[in-house]
Order: sequence, then C-alpha cells, then structure tokens
Amino acid sequence: MISLLNMWNSCYNAWPSSLHPNRSKSVGRSHSDVFEIEISDISLRGNLPKVGTTSWDDFFCVRIGVCNQLQTTGWALRSYKWNKTHRFKVDESSKVSFSVDACDIRQSRRIGSFEETVGKLLERPGPIKQTVNLYGSGGQEIEIHFRVAPIQYSTINKLCISYVDLQDLPSIHHNTFRVQVAINDTIWESPSKPSNQGCSRWTDGYDFPFQLDSHASLQIFATRWLHGNKPIAVVEGSVKEWLAAPNGVFSKTLESMGTKFQLEFKVSQTSGVSTAGDFYVEKAADPVVEKHNKLDTKEIDALDISAVILDIDPIPKFGKLSWDDRFFLEIHATNNGESHNIISQGQQGVKCLMWDTTFTLNVSQTSRLVFRVLGYDGKDSDPIPIGTTIFEVDELLQQNSLIKRPFLSSATSVRIDGIPTLSFRAAQAGAMSFTGSSSLTTRRSLNSFTQLSAAVNRTAHLNVQPKQPRDHAQNKRIIEDAISRASKDNGGDEHLYPLLVKIGIFVSVAERLAKLHPYASIAYSILATRYEVIRQQIARENGVIRLMHTMQETYDLIMAVNALPYLYRRRNIIEAIVQQTIECAFFIRDYANTRGSFAQVIRNSVLNVESQIKEFENAFKDLQRSFQSHAAVSPQLTVLKILEDVQDLGAKADFRDMHYAIDARCAASYAVHLPANSAAPPADLITSLQSWVIGDSKESERICVLSGPVEMCSSIALLVGERFQFASRLGSSYCLRGDRHNDTRSYTNMFPTIARDLADRNAQFKQNLWRAVGHNMSLRKTWVVKTQFEEFILAPSRDVVWNGPYLVVIDGLEMGGNEATRKEVLSVLVEKGAELPRNLRFLITCRLEDDICKAFSGQSHILRRQLGESGSFAMPRDA
Repeated sequence: MISLLNMWNSCYNAWPSSLHPNRSKSVGRSHSDVFEIEISDISLRGNLPKVGTTSWDDFFCVRIGVCNQLQTTGWALRSYKWNKTHRFKVDESSKVSFSVDACDIRQSRRIGSFEETVGKLLERPGPIKQTVNLYGSGGQEIEIHFRVAPIQYSTINKLCISYVDLQDLPSIHHNTFRVQVAINDTIWESPSKPSNQGCSRWTDGYDFPFQLDSHASLQIFATRWLHGNKPIAVVEGSVKEWLAAPNGVFSKTLESMGTKFQLEFKVSQTSGVSTAGDFYVEKAADPVVEKHNKLDTKEIDALDISAVILDIDPIPKFGKLSWDDRFFLEIHATNNGESHNIISQGQQGVKCLMWDTTFTLNVSQTSRLVFRVLGYDGKDSDPIPIGTTIFEVDELLQQNSLIKRPFLSSATSVRIDGIPTLSFRAAQAGAMSFTGSSSLTTRRSLNSFTQLSAAVNRTAHLNVQPKQPRDHAQNKRIIEDAISRASKDNGGDEHLYPLLVKIGIFVSVAERLAKLHPYASIAYSILATRYEVIRQQIARENGVIRLMHTMQETYDLIMAVNALPYLYRRRNIIEAIVQQTIECAFFIRDYANTRGSFAQVIRNSVLNVESQIKEFENAFKDLQRSFQSHAAVSPQLTVLKILEDVQDLGAKADFRDMHYAIDARCAASYAVHLPANSAAPPADLITSLQSWVIGDSKESERICVLSGPVEMCSSIALLVGERFQFASRLGSSYCLRGDRHNDTRSYTNMFPTIARDLADRNAQFKQNLWRAVGHNMSLRKTWVVKTQFEEFILAPSRDVVWNGPYLVVIDGLEMGGNEATRKEVLSVLVEKGAELPRNLRFLITCRLEDDICKAFSGQSHILRRQLGESGSFAMPRDA
C-alpha cells in the first residue's frame, strides 16, 4: 500500500501545477482542478447472457459516461478485448459510469451497470476488475476489466500531411489506388480510391508527432489481382527535407511500370500538446461553430456509406471453384422503429472485398447500423455470414477520417486467419466539405449566416403577425448589427464574401417569406464551393468585381426590413432575380476556373468579357427597378452569348428526321406511376446530388447511377430535375417509367431525343449537330445506339462552351427492354461516358439489375449510389 501511495504521489507531483487537484486558492472547485484521465483495455468476462437466436449473433458494448461526456467501445462479440483508449476531462469528484449493453442484429438492451468516482478508481491498482450484477437475472454476475490512469502533458511539434494528389497514374488492373504515410512508427493509410482519368486525390489531413530527423515515407499502392501487397512507388527522406519544400508543397516525379507520374502533397508544421504515448491537440472551442455543428449532427436525414473494404486473408471459399463464389455486403439500419436494408453485389480483390458504391440510408442520430458480409457458392445454397460489426450513427459522425473496425466472425464453418478489418467512410449526405485555405473563411460564413438568419427570421415573425406592434427600427438594427459582425471577419475579401453573406441571408428566409422553393441555395453553393479559387482569380478583375457589387446591391434591396413583408407578393420578380443570380454565379465560377481559354472564347464571340458583364449588370438593375415599382418582369434571362453566326441557326436547323420520343420528359410521367402517399426523399440526398451536378466538374464523375426503390428513385429524379429546370440547367429528361398514350419510348430513340433537347439549350451545340447530320439522312435516321451517342452527343459537345453545368435525367433505365436489348446502351455509357464534356452530367435511376451492376462496377467516371430498402434480407441468386 505504501508503494502504491508513493507511485501516486510521484505521478501527482509530475503534473503541471495548473492540473493538480485541490490546489485552487478559491473555496469552490475551479477549472484548475480539471485534469484528464484515460480508460483503456476494456473487456467483459464471465457468463455473458444469450440475446439472439444463436450466441454467434450476440454483440456487446460498454458505454462510459463522465459528467456530460459519453463514449462507447463499439459492438463486439463475447470474449473480446477493446484496445481503444477513451479520454475524459474530470476532477476527483467526477463520477464514472459503465453501462453494458447487449444486442442481436435487430434489437438491443442494457444488461447491467456500475458507477464510481474518479478519485476512488485512481486509488485502485490496475488492471481493475469490477463485478456487475445482470438486470433481472436473479443474481447472475459478469466482470468488467479495465485500466484507469491520469494523463501527463508535454509540448511537442506536429507535422500535417494533406492534399495528396497523384496525376498521370499508370493503368493497373481496375485503377484503384491508396497511399500510406509513415513518420517513424506513426502510420496513416488513405482509403482506396478509383482514379479519374489517371488522377486521384485525398484532401484529408493527418497529424504526426515528429522530430526534424524523423524518417518520413510515402508509399503508393495499387489494388491488383495477381500481385502481393507491394507499393508501386515510394518517396522517402527526413522530415526536415519535406518541410524545406517550396511554399509547403512537396512535388516529385515518380516512375512505375515504365510510366512517369506526378506526386504532390502539402506539408506544414504547428505546435501542439502531447500526452504520454500519444498525440493530442486542444483548441479553444468556438461556441458558434460548436453550436452550428451540433445542430447539423442532430438533423441527420440521410447518411452516405462509401469506400467499403473488407481486408481478409485468405478470402473464404464456399464452392468447389473459387471463381464461383459470390460476396455481398448487407447494411441494416434501424431508425425510429423502422428497419432499412441495403444489399450490394461485391467485387473480389487481392486480400479484400471492395464495394465502390455509395450507400445512402435514412437514419437519425440515434440509429444503429449493422454491417454484414455474406458469401455463397453462386448456386442454390444459403448465404453464410462471414462476419458482422455494429456502429452507432452518432459514433460515426464524430469521425472525419477513414473508419476501421475489426470484423468479427460469426460462422464457424468459414476459415479465417487472424482478425479481418472493415474500413469505410461515413458522412451526412449533402454535407459540404470545405478544405484547404478556404475552409475557415467559408465555415465562418456559414456561422454568420446562422446568426443573420435568426435575426431576419425574428423580423419576419413580427412582420407576418399584423396584430402585434412592429418596431421596424429595432429590427433593422438587429439585422445591421449582425451583418456588421459578420463583415468584420472576412479574411481580407471585400468582394465575394459580402455577396455570399447577402445571398446566405436570402436563402435562409426566401422559402418562408416568398414561398420560394429552396432553388436559391444553388446560387450560394456555386460560389461557396469554389470560394478560394474565385477570390484569388478575380482580385484584379474590375469588371467581375463590379458585377458582384451590383448583385450585392440587388440583395440589399430585396432584403431590406421594410421589404420583407411583401416578398411573397413579388414572387415572380424574386424568382427572376434568383435565376439571374445562378446564371451569373456560373459565369463567375467558370471564368475563374478556366480564365484564359474561357475569356478567349468570349473575345472571339459577338461580345467580349467587359460587354458581357455590362449586360449582366443591366439585367440586375432592371430587376431592381421592377422590384421597387412592383412592375411585371419578363422571365427572359440574360445569358452568355457565344458565336455570332449561330443567332439565326434555329431557322435553318431541321432535325425532324431524327428519332424523337414524344412526351418522354420526366415531369409528364410522375403523376402516372407515383403513389399519392409515397415518402418524400431525404432532403440531404437531394442536396448531395445537387452538389454533384454543380461541383467542380474537373474532379466529379460525369454519370451518377442511382438505384433503389422505384418510387423513391423517381421522386428524386423529379425533384432534382425541377431544381435545374428552374435554373434553366435541365438539358433533357427521358423517363422510361409509366404508360403513355402513343408511347414511342425505347433505347433506340433515347439518345436522339436527348440530343435534340440539348440543341434547344445551346446554340453552339445545335450548330455542331447540324454540321454532322444536316446533309446525312442515313446518320439522322440510324438505330445504332453507339453511333447515336458518339455522333449526336459526344461529337457536337467537344468544342462547346457550356457556361455552367447541364443535367440530363434518365429515369428507369431498366424499363426500356430486356437484358439483351440494353446491353448496347450499358456498353456505350461505360466505354464512352468518360468522354462527356465536363459540364454535362447524366443522372440515371434504375433498379438493381445484375447486368447494370456488373457494367457500371469499378468505372471511375460513374458515381454509384444505392438507396436503402425496407424489408427483410433477400439474396440475389444469379449475381
């Protein structure tokens, strides 16, 4: 006992004085009494209860609560030891509670708990063994084993590696790559990622404790079928050498398989606080940011699961021949008593099972997800679970990097050496991820919008209730003060940031006051997602700066306090302002992204850059006058004018010989096949798809394939199509679902129909199409799908200037015919889809047919998303 006391006193005296308990001079307990403890090596032992049908399906977890802090070990099978370390800020009188939960796949319940103070736990020698009585068991007991220790601090440096960018990668099997960074013994591994036209990028950063002479290495791996887990290229050196890189960007040309490719990543150094044996950085909490993030976390509507990989060796064998084996991923979600299942086809790799689809599930913060991988011999045998792991949604949302968890086997008949690992990414669908130097500024913008919208909504609440006294002067001061606070922290940007603030205010109240649908958020998204690029590129562009000031003046006018009660009466003008804002936002973004080539095209057109900007300015000034006078406004947009010789093309372009499906557009078909009580699609998923269409076209996939329940997919196609129709960005829509009078829809007239619709949207495209088919009757009337796609869509698009993206919606791809008839359509989308111009996006909805899954799997230009389905597990038999 004396030696234990001496050890405790030694540890006590080693702490900084600010962390010593009971050294505060004040009578009450102060912040100086607060220190940190870590709880580790948790395990459950004894006669654990049986919960599910078989003990193999039983899972257990321990939840640790200290004051208002709650952490969980995660779910694991019986007789499992959790190596994760849990850290808590405490004082000696803080109470630590341990709760033991048990569950099978469908339900969970608490089976026991105990509670003790921090001071008494620290007095006990480790490891600690605690007996827990099971609820309702008549005295049955189990044991919890764990360790508790205080944390000592010392100051060290950290090295941040981020923005790892690979360009001109060689083609290796299915072109999936990952990187591994090691600083001494600290290793970070990125998720595997398919390359997009030879490019792969990981923007997330990782922090390493280091010394200047620490050994640093970055290894690049490619997933291959017949080769071992060896890197294709390695960069090594000391941390000192990496930090000496110009402007903090390390660049190097590497070579693999006779091909040279480029590596680039950001490297930076900051000071931090280190705990004994681990790395820890404490930042002062921003209460606004914290509140905003907390609200975002609670309002989960849909969750995206992506980049799922099961690392397992050897790969289980079920049939006589290993290539007959099939593997499936099942994700089961429980949400407010409802269950949702996703079942996906898999792809067998070297030492892993990979799924390149993004799975989208309706969840809440309190939902639980069960991941299971099943396999069978491809015939009539029952599927065998390879293993299972369970996560809480709130646990997933706290992790911003790749999530890894031991995958626990629940089948005795499957031979597995060691413990497999399941890794994946989880993020709220539609959540914007702002990285790099623009991250802080944009997040501050969002926080400012939160404050501003609260003030404006207060004004709106007072104004819409006529019986209450209205103090417009006070409300005006509230808004002006909020704008003033937001403008103080603009990062030196006096042009784009204020415009974003004003548009953000408008977005927050437009739906409520003007009964305007959330189309206005498109304008904000366009400018916010490319904030840093636009801010840097337009710094010396007086014309673009002048246009942004005119746009800002327009929003100052419509968001004036006295105008708020009348927004709903001027809805047509408000919509015209939003549409013109979207058009100008695309112009500003594309001009900043491709400044040289974009400006050159405009110089060769009927208008140069300055005169085009002047036209945009005049359009906003006309809208301002219409708003002030409440006059009628023409819905005609002022758009970018390209090529003088296409103005009269409509009179001579005759495409009547090209096949065209009458009334095939999506809006005409939804009332036919959508049930009246069909559930609304997740708002976050709609936002996510909107961001994909708007997003940086250099990095995004050209085609998105959305699979799942028919009604849900059709609803999503309708809503996304409506938003881009409002923004004059719906190039075409082709719906194969539902019955129509004189139905002419088929795979053979789908691409000609889309081409003719695109010709109505872009005069330059129409001119190119006419040049190709105008004097070629046989080409205009061809039924060959590949020829149609190449000659009617790809060829006319190649030198077209698309100011902003155009969306093409194909709903119900599987409905156009059987597997044999759609083979050519799938083939051309796979082989030629990557050649689509960067501002032309195809959104395709379909059921999860086997031939469609196999065709689109592993294609870097195709984004695959799968929605959860309600109901019990059902295994496809002929994958």
